[in-house]
Amino acid sequence: MKTITVKADHEFDAMLNQLASRLHTTKSRIIRDAVRNYLKYLDRESLRQQIRDASLKTREQAKQLSIDLEAGNGDGL
Repeated sequence: MKTITVKADHEFDAMLNQLASRLHTTKSRIIRDAVRNYLKYLDRESLRQQIRDASLKTREQAKQLSIDLEAGNGDGL
């Protein structure tokens, strides 16, 4: 495993030590898990945005289709 050095202020170090003690694990494990979870969060947010964009596009297309159908109803068909 590769070693990475992280600079932390006293408050962050104390928080990390407290969490490691509470979870009975290492500070390294907590940081690795935090980075993995953050990446998952970013991936979910990206997917959520893609779904939102697709939903808005579909909504706009449905609105235009409705307008087109209403226009077709008035032409005597």
